[in-house]
Amino acid sequence: MSRKVERLLERAGIWETRPKQAALKGDYDRVGRLRTKALQLSIGARRIEEKIKNSRNK
Repeated sequence: MSRKVERLLERAGIWETRPKQAALKGDYDRVGRLRTKALQLSIGARRIEEKIKNSRNK
């Protein structure tokens, strides 16, 4: 796994813990925004992994 992918997944993990904290406080609008950000980061990491995998297969 590339360093960039690891960094994105680490950030996604951090962003995934924030919605839980916001939910405990009852801020459900913020929960949705934070989860969306976490998903965006993990999707970005997945795309980079696929690009690396495809370039190796050529």
